[in-house]
Amino acid sequence: MSEPTPSGPGPDETLDSIGTAGVRVLQRRSGYRFTLDAVLLAHFASTEGTGAPGPMLELGAGSGVVSFLLVKQFGLGPVDALELQPAVYARLERAVALNGCEGRVTPLLGDLRRIREHVSGGRYSHVVSNPPFRVAHAGVRSPDDERAVSKSEVACVAGDVVAAARYALVPGGLVSLVYPAARVAEVLGLLTQAKLYPSVLRFVHSRVEDAATRFLVQAVRDRDRGLAVRPPLIVHGEGPGGYSAEVAALMDAPLAERVPSGEE
Repeated sequence: MSEPTPSGPGPDETLDSIGTAGVRVLQRRSGYRFTLDAVLLAHFASTEGTGAPGPMLELGAGSGVVSFLLVKQFGLGPVDALELQPAVYARLERAVALNGCEGRVTPLLGDLRRIREHVSGGRYSHVVSNPPFRVAHAGVRSPDDERAVSKSEVACVAGDVVAAARYALVPGGLVSLVYPAARVAEVLGLLTQAKLYPSVLRFVHSRVEDAATRFLVQAVRDRDRGLAVRPPLIVHGEGPGGYSAEVAALMDAPLAERVPSGEE
């Protein structure tokens, strides 16, 4: 089996584009692949987090799509991108050069449950995460380990993500997360217990008439500013690719036809 070249995909990889700034990511053809959740999270973090300039940390970076979007499309960063799985991390490392993000996106290999071994506490102004969203024993676990670790809480749970964010943030720093709508009470409770006070909440709906499938939340370390609930974010509509105008504006029109919405 031939080794993948630093500049292109290997035999079981694809090189995919995302967003309006030429972001490219390497993904395993038969493994876990990014969804629209990553795009929505990067946009949410950039638009709601304008008061927190400085270094950022992505927990569970995967292919790096959130980190690359934050840097290239939204002009934020630098971003340290922490990823647990060595094979996924290797693709993330190669994608840094593909995106010309040397010095702006720094891959870190490690377990967020052992965050103290990888980063200094109180260093980051903003932490973002699109974490595994499915409870470990809910439904059928994927036989593919990469998919299982990326989608199900087999390597970390929501409380681990919150604790890692708390440790990494400066006082007054922000954390932005995306989770299934059904877990909103649980996640908001975990954040509040950690003194990461929810400040912005936005529900994501597939269509105007549908129930929420996801929520985006931003919280502030040690400062309770009250909670602002934003208008619903509607994914599908009359925009390019059958998306709403808001979502279609985040990515090139041909891509809007290909990116899955991440709905369960």
